[in-house]
Amino acid sequence: MRVIAFSSLKGGCGKTTAALFTAEALASAGRRVIAVDADANNNLTDALARDESPGNIEVHSLYRALTGRRPLADCVIPTAFNLGLISGTPSLANAGLELAQDPGICMRFPAELKALDAEVAIIDTAPALTLELTLALYAADLVIVPVGLSRWTVAAYQVIADRLRMVAKSTGRPTRLLALPNIVTELEAETLRNIFDRPLTRTSIFKSAAIRNATNNGKALKEGGQAWTWYSNLALEVME
Repeated sequence: MRVIAFSSLKGGCGKTTAALFTAEALASAGRRVIAVDADANNNLTDALARDESPGNIEVHSLYRALTGRRPLADCVIPTAFNLGLISGTPSLANAGLELAQDPGICMRFPAELKALDAEVAIIDTAPALTLELTLALYAADLVIVPVGLSRWTVAAYQVIADRLRMVAKSTGRPTRLLALPNIVTELEAETLRNIFDRPLTRTSIFKSAAIRNATNNGKALKEGGQAWTWYSNLALEVME
């Protein structure tokens, strides 16, 4: 399994939207995908499981898996988007406190995740230095950090880069890190590519009413549309 985490310490950078539509594009391309909502704000879960009951979402949540209440494999719920979901709920905010004295979770979670029956896992993480973010970084083969033409998204990228270096010291395994020009104009994307001195994805995600409307309504992007093409290209790129 290939594990791809979408991370940023800057809220509002489009991290969850990028994770959502990349997961949907991969599933549409025939990949067996599991989306993991590692953010107590649970926006990814809301988009993928809008018709599920709150009770069922909670029972199958990542919080239940991390705290040993349910096996991770039993937390995968099907969605209408042809991919599985391990849901995030507000209760996930308790995981860091409950597992503070369990350093082994950083090794167990990646192993359990990669044992799931899927080709790729897409993890959406919280915009904070939480246990869940740390677990995602330990599990990830690739970390994507959305950036815009803003000094704060760039500063947030650096925090993730620093955390990944700490993870690499623990695991002995470097993790690839890419910045994604996200929710930008064509001019902003070009400027970023000229001034940002860290590896960037070849794909840029531009500002789009179609993306905003699909996200707000919990709908998939229209296949064949311009926005769909951007995420299809990103999906191909992250699997290289």
